[in-house]
Amino acid sequence: MGILKLLRIRMYRGILGDCFLIRTTLDDGGAELERSILIDCGVLQNVAAGADLIAKLDPKVVNRIGKKRLSEVEAGPARISAIAKDVLKTVGNRIDLLVITHEHYDHLSGFAFEKGAFLDGAVSIGRLWMAWTENLKDPQAQVLRARFSKGKQALAAAATLAQGDAHPGLRTAAALAAFAGPVAINGLGASGVFGTAEIMQMLKDKAGADSTSYLEPGQVIDLDEFNIKAFVLGPPRDEVLLRKDTPSKGQAKEVYLTRLDAAAAAESTVNAQLSLLANRTDTVLPFSAVYQRPLKGKTRRKKATKSGVRKLYDAPAEKWRRIDSDWTGSIEALALKMDSDTNNTSLALAFELPDGQVLLFPGDAQVGNWLSWNDQTYPPAAKTMSSGKPVTAEDLLRRTTFYKVGHHGSHNATVEALGLERMVDPRLVAAIPVVEAVAAIQGKGRAEPGSGWRMPFEELYKALQEKTKGRIVQGDGNPTVEKRAFRNNPTSAKRPVKIEHSDLFVEMTFDLS
Repeated sequence: MGILKLLRIRMYRGILGDCFLIRTTLDDGGAELERSILIDCGVLQNVAAGADLIAKLDPKVVNRIGKKRLSEVEAGPARISAIAKDVLKTVGNRIDLLVITHEHYDHLSGFAFEKGAFLDGAVSIGRLWMAWTENLKDPQAQVLRARFSKGKQALAAAATLAQGDAHPGLRTAAALAAFAGPVAINGLGASGVFGTAEIMQMLKDKAGADSTSYLEPGQVIDLDEFNIKAFVLGPPRDEVLLRKDTPSKGQAKEVYLTRLDAAAAAESTVNAQLSLLANRTDTVLPFSAVYQRPLKGKTRRKKATKSGVRKLYDAPAEKWRRIDSDWTGSIEALALKMDSDTNNTSLALAFELPDGQVLLFPGDAQVGNWLSWNDQTYPPAAKTMSSGKPVTAEDLLRRTTFYKVGHHGSHNATVEALGLERMVDPRLVAAIPVVEAVAAIQGKGRAEPGSGWRMPFEELYKALQEKTKGRIVQGDGNPTVEKRAFRNNPTSAKRPVKIEHSDLFVEMTFDLS
């Protein structure tokens, strides 16, 4: 084991997605050894660029973000391809440890867009880490996978139908379906693009079974070749916590906003309605014949007239009676629940450096995942460490000096009292992998009209600013402003964290010499 001298964390910019490259430099008896850890590589699939993006946004959003900032946004596929190529060039086609946090397209698509380089080419993967939820031989994981598969089918169908339907519920479902990636839909054709499950399997095949590990909460792993230690925080095995995405109400709320979205969805009803709409003919109707009434009246000079039933149904005063779009409430709830449940399966890791600093990478873990960290010690109390004393989540958070902000800075992916408020180390820095403009257009139709997703969420961002003294790097951040924050409020007097920007990334260097 060499002596860790430098650790670099590179966050790739310009994407609504995650791609982090950690590189360590060790002194091994005078020789320098470089090691690499890649955590995810993806971008949300429907990302417009520059002028196309501006044209799709509400003018209020354009004014809030700024035209210059919007004009610099690059189309998602082109951007992630350039990022993937930079990763492979930087590591010399050797990824010592590849970490895949969860099965969402904005964490995986880079492996598909650059499949030829990543999976078919000369790239080697030393180790592959995934959560226990991705183990196809695990009985509990099998049940989860079956449930997610049904939900993905429903969301993919909803996304297809949303192209011709302006109802907000369908638009929300379509936007969230993008995180699940392309899905082949029975009866509606296949996209012909690799979906998340296919990408995950290709990565497993590339690494090989002997080099692939499915990690369990509570594990502590000595990464001797990096001279660092990894603590596996989540995802939990507890089904209640695994499904808990909605914060508690009132004073007990765990995050920076109490979300009141409906959580439950009747999957069978949604699928039945989608099937009806997708395959509807004159003989496929929702009511029995005895209850049917004609919508067309008698022809008048070769023009069909509205029947009395249709006139009554279309009357503005009778709008409150219509049930055409009632089912979209279920598909919207399903979309929200599917998105949160998948986020809660995130492989959440804490890396401990030799001097005790902790780097926190929670993926997109939501409330239940975060809360579960307190239900265990590291390793579990039944086991012993060389020091004879297990570590707690509170201790790891107390020593956290780098926080990869969960789910692009959304409102319900950073726990407050049991999370960010416990990060008390004065050296704390934060990284938010987000492009605000892309979040706005992807979430169009949700929240107030035209606003889209607010990422990063204002109250969370304010709390991060206070905790870090402004030391935040963001996927669409201003390099001048970010450099000034690190210069004016250095993490330490002797060996402050340094940052470097390029068009593709921002890199933070931790000097441990």
